[in-house]
Formats: sequence, C-alpha cells, structure tokens
Amino acid sequence: MLSAHWRHVKSTQTATALRVGRSFGQLRLSSTAFEKRAQAFTQERARQAEQQLKLSSGIQQPSIEILFPDGSKKIGSAGTTTPLSIAQGISGKLAKTTLIAQLNGNTYWDMSRPLEQSCQLELIPFQENNDRLTNLFWHSSAHVLGMSLEAKYGSRLLLCDGPAIKQGGFFYEFLLAKQDQDPSVSVGELLQQNYPSHQFSKDEIADIQRIMQQFIAQRLPFERLSVSQQFAYDLFPENKFKQHFIGNIPKDSEITLYKCGPFVDLCRGPHVQHTGQLQAMEILRTSSAYFMPELDRDPKSPQALTRMYGIAFPSPKELKQWHHQKAEAEKRDHRIIGKNQGLFAVHQASPGSAFMLPHGTRIVERLMRFMRQQYRKYGFEEVMTPLMYKKELWETSGHWQNYKDDMFQVQRGCDHQHHHGHEHSHGQEGESSKEKGPLAEGHDEVFGLKPMNCPGHCLIFDMSTRSYKDLPIRYADFSALHRNESTGSLTGLTRVRRFHQDDAHIFCTRDQIFQEIRSTLSFVDTVYRTFKFPSYELALSTRPLSNFLGSVQEWDAAEDSLRKALDQSGMDWSINEGDGAFYGPKIDILVRDALGRRHQTATIQLDFQLPQRFGLQFYDQQGEKQSPVIVHRAVLGSVERMMAILIEHTGGRWPFWISPRQAMVVPVFGGKAGLEDEGGDSRGSLTEYASHVRETLSKAGRSPIDKRDPDEVDPVVRMDDKHYFVDIDQSSGTLNKMVRDAQVAQYNFILVIGEKEKERATVNVRTREGERLGEMTIPEVLKLFQEREDKFL
Repeated sequence: MLSAHWRHVKSTQTATALRVGRSFGQLRLSSTAFEKRAQAFTQERARQAEQQLKLSSGIQQPSIEILFPDGSKKIGSAGTTTPLSIAQGISGKLAKTTLIAQLNGNTYWDMSRPLEQSCQLELIPFQENNDRLTNLFWHSSAHVLGMSLEAKYGSRLLLCDGPAIKQGGFFYEFLLAKQDQDPSVSVGELLQQNYPSHQFSKDEIADIQRIMQQFIAQRLPFERLSVSQQFAYDLFPENKFKQHFIGNIPKDSEITLYKCGPFVDLCRGPHVQHTGQLQAMEILRTSSAYFMPELDRDPKSPQALTRMYGIAFPSPKELKQWHHQKAEAEKRDHRIIGKNQGLFAVHQASPGSAFMLPHGTRIVERLMRFMRQQYRKYGFEEVMTPLMYKKELWETSGHWQNYKDDMFQVQRGCDHQHHHGHEHSHGQEGESSKEKGPLAEGHDEVFGLKPMNCPGHCLIFDMSTRSYKDLPIRYADFSALHRNESTGSLTGLTRVRRFHQDDAHIFCTRDQIFQEIRSTLSFVDTVYRTFKFPSYELALSTRPLSNFLGSVQEWDAAEDSLRKALDQSGMDWSINEGDGAFYGPKIDILVRDALGRRHQTATIQLDFQLPQRFGLQFYDQQGEKQSPVIVHRAVLGSVERMMAILIEHTGGRWPFWISPRQAMVVPVFGGKAGLEDEGGDSRGSLTEYASHVRETLSKAGRSPIDKRDPDEVDPVVRMDDKHYFVDIDQSSGTLNKMVRDAQVAQYNFILVIGEKEKERATVNVRTREGERLGEMTIPEVLKLFQEREDKFL
C-alpha cells in the first residue's frame, strides 16, 4: 500500500511540471529563479518518493484505525491512507467541500498528507465562526497573493512574511529590490539601502487581482514537503528574508515547504486542498512595514518593506457579507464615537497618551469599580507601585536586555547634581547617601518608566519572609504603564504609549497552579459574560522546542495543570504547539464582539523565570526554601483598549450600568420642552422640580440632609459610592425633538416632567429604545436604576 502511494506521488510529478510550465508561460514570469525553485522542489519530492519505495519494498505497513465523529470506524494503512482518499470513498461532494482534516480534536492535517497512526478524524468544511479554520483559509490565500506578486514583479520581488491576521484577512510583506541587487548582503544591509517607496496604481492592483484569479481558476494543489535546513537555504539563495527565517528555526526542528503551482514558500502549514477553494479574493490596501524592530525606532531609516493586505472567502456571497460588516464596523469606529460622545481626545503634545474627558472618565471609573468588586470576590489585594525604576531593576528582570527599545528611559535633571552638592545636611546624611548595593543612586543614574508591573510586585513579595501558609498571594495593580510604540502605529485607544492595565500577579506553589488557573478562567468568564460578548476563545501555548527555562518535567506538569483547568472550564480550546514564552506556558484569550471580530484581550501566563531572577523564596512545610511560581494575569488587558472594544461592541449604546449618560430630565411647559422661555411662578417651580429630580437621582447614595443626624459627617464630604449620571435638557424645542435628541445622545432613560408630574412628585419615563414605561415616583425610578445596575443591564 505504501508503495502504491509513493508511485502515485512520483507519477504526478510530470503532470504537475507541465501545469507549472504553462502557468509560468501564461503569466510571463521573468526570472528563472522561481522555475529553478519549483523544479528543485519537484525533484526532491521525487527523490524522497523513490527512497520510500526502496525502503518499503516487500514490507507490509501497519494497519491503523480511523474513528469518525458518529462513532463509525475505518481501517487504513499508515503512511498511505490520506484524509482525501477517505473523503473520496464516502462521497465526491464531501471530498470537494472539505478544506482540512482535524485529528484527535485539535490538530489540523493536510487532506493529501498520509496519516501516520490511528486517530479520530473529522473532515472540516469552511466555517466562518471557526477562527482556526478561517486563519488557515487566509494563510492559504496569502500564498496565492505571494505567488501573484512573484508572477508580476519577477526577480525584483523579495518576499518576506505572509501570515493570516487575527483581526481577519491576511497580508504579505515584500521588498521591491533594485535590478542590480548584490545577493551577498545581509537583511540588515538590505533594509538600510535607500529604496524608493513604491506607490501602487489602481491598474497595478487590478492586474495583481487578475493574476490571482487565474491561479484560482487553475485549482492548483498545495503540496507539502519536509526538507533539511541546507536544502531550504539553497532554495532561496537570493532571498535574505527567507534565509533569516530558516536560520532562526531550531536545528532539531522539522522544516517544511509548500508548493502551489509555480510558487514555493517556507511554511509550517497546513493548507486548503487547492486554490479553487479560495474563490472570492480581494486586495484591500497597502502600507509600510518594518522587518526589524530597531528600524522602527530610527526615524531616519528608510521605509523599505511594503505590506499588502487582502481578504478571501469561499464564495462572493461571504465576501459581500464581510464588506457589509466592515461598513458597519466603520460606523462604530471608537475614534468617531469617542469624539461624538466626548469620551476621550488625543493631542500632539503627548502622542499616544489619551486624555480621558469627563464622560470617558465615568466609563473608566465604572470599569475599575466593577473590577475591584471582582478582586474582592477572587481574593486579590490591590497595590500601588512606583512609576519608574532604576535600570538595574530592569536588568535583574531581564527587560533591559530584551525590551529596552520598547521602554522610555529617564535621567535625573541637568541641575540636580549642582543643587544636591550645595544642600545643607545639618550634620546628617541624607537617605540617598546611605543607599548601598546595586540599586544605590548615582548622579548619572538611568531610570525606566515601567511597561509592566511584575518587577514591582516581585519587590513587594520579597519585602517579607514568606511561608507556604501565606500562598497564594495575589497582587492587583491599576498603575499607569508606558511603552515606546512607534509614532506610525499609534491608533486611538487601541495602540497607545500610556495605558492602564488590570495587571495582577499570583505567587503560588506548583501544587496550587491548577486551582489558580481554574479560578482565573472563572474570573475571565464572569467579566466577559457581563460585557455580553457573544463568545471568546482559549488557546494553550506550550513549551518551545528550544531555549526554554526549567526542566521538561516542570513544563509537562505545568501544561498538564493548564489543560485540566481548560477542560473543566467547559469551553472549547485549542493548542498552539511550541508557542509558549521561554519562561512558561500561557493561555491566550480572544473575545468576539457584536460584529464577529476577534480581539486579543486576556492573558494567563505561567512564569518560572522571574522568581528565580529575583531570588524569591518561601518556606515549605519542611522548612526548606522553595521558589514560587508567578501567574501573570490580565482580564481586561489595557483598560483603554477594552474601552475601545466596548465602544465598537455596543456602537456607543452603553448599557445602563456603565453608561456615562444614564438619564435626561426633560421639563415641559404647556406642551413646549426645555427651560429657555419667559419666566413665571409656574415655570420657576417646574425648573426647581427638574433640579430636585436630578439631584435626588445623582446623589442616590447620600442621606437626605433633613434626615441627617447632627453628629453625622456632612454628606457632601463623606464617602459616596452610589450615584447616577443625570442631566437636564435646557434647550428649547418640541417635546418630540428633545426626546429624540436625548435618544441620539444615548441617554438610557428620558424623564419627562410637567405640571402634573410636579404636583404628584413623579416623572414620565421613556427608554432610549422608545418604550414608554409610564409615570413613576422618584423611589420607583431609583429602584429601576438599581435593578439595571445590579443586573449589569
């Protein structure tokens, strides 16, 4: 059976080569480098097939059992049976509509790739709400874009990276090099050269799309091949970007290539069956991009790379629906709504640092109050930590070595040394002169504004002797953080330099990891259900293949704890093999908003490294010193970014509990609304009643002054936790206009009052949606508000 498979592989080489040749001829590819690459791939695949035939000659391959979701089974042959052959055996329609195979519930597998062992098999068609599948679909589409760019620009084109994007779609980065490019230069030298920025015309974009459609029409298959590192190097002699990626692959890791028609690319895969499954593809836009982070910090560096974005779906119907959702998303842009509702502003005096205006601050305050309620429920203690630390602390944590380009550095004022030298100490040493050790302050001391809170929390942990009885210790921190994002990347509230994070760190024993992760997942679920997100996804990132801290046994135990916690969460989750940080595995969480878009928000990260770098210890039950494990945890992520997500998720129609405009009082004088009119006793008394309604609702948590005990603290200055945001409409106009204006301004309730309501001490209540709730007393309105707030409506 294995021999038959590899004979089939070998027999397809000639037909594939002919189709590739026609493709090159039709599209006038100008460089033999691409032809040579495709030929080398074909020859290597044929060599491997021949080698397999020799090795398997006369050997019966072991049978494997393939289990389907409905419980049925099929017997196949290891190394021969493919998901595609199984699908074809069931029905031609199934084989045609299936994009990818899924093994054992979590591993995607190319349809044409032979199965290696017994497994559970599911054949997956396109599913728009399946994020892993759409990522795979868009990744395959990026290959078609790269192939089309090579077809158009020939040897001038140097492709860089072409992934799917979590937010939807894909891109390919590339450099249009000079004709006389020296092939021996490094990537760094290549990017430093002064290439003119290429401006794409509409005709060029249309031509690239025409080429993509030609490749789609040819139904070119995606073919996988595992190769040696040297073979991969030799395949891309002219492309320093690909060689850079190859050089970063650990030597003991598998290197795979994918060929699609004339196009060969370095890729882990997997992919859809063929280009015919990518029917509706469109180029969206182009932008500049950086390949190396250090160039991002140098304003003199040339803008060398071009990034071309695209989107694709199985049919024009899905593409049309996507455009509709995109148009709706543009209406919900948080920058537009934020400006219209007066929530936040940005200013060139401080790029990337948002000014939270009064109404925006109301939202942030409610968010933080909600999170603090959850902190108490889940056992967190809130702390406040310094804004900046000395460079030596960041060297201890490792951030200075690995993250300093993303940090803001601060030095002491120019005149500080002069003034300090002339201070009168009255015979006593100042506090700073007594400091000893690596953190002692010098005149040229360099500080770093903190980009994260973990080092500060480590210092707090280390300030006291700790016992196993003290653990777990959970610190939460809302302090401002600063990260040195490039000017070009700054966008509204989603990409900023100054932000606040619901940053928390749990110090626990290894035995406590499972319980803490389970509790944190419950925390995340509580918050996201409160925000009414339709769904969210969980992904476990496991131990990297190399350059990881700690033993394999420690990693296995930690990952097992994470898996158990994920299983008990009741949520579907996926695995990103080898994608964990070098200091521990992690769980990434992405939410899906009302428009179906995904946003990276929460992160749960295990850390074995930081406790060791800071020498953190606690005494176990035997009195021995042990190192704790740190769980880094953020639920909202950046408060500013979560606010942007919520703006777009709600479209600015804020739920009552978090709304910055909860009620509008609309006074009516003889059928006319508003307060701008001639005076009179009746008008004056109604104006006073409107103010009374606003004050009563705005200060709902305060005791009425006439019922206050003489010894009670003045309610103006005492602690006040319950209040609502209520305004009075002071403009003139008809009642209908005033109600409509309040609804457009997104007031949750409109409270209409006239002479009748004043006499009865009531208000007439309408909702933002136009529902008339009728006449209510002020206590009844307060009860309504309280119920909405308590239920997070």
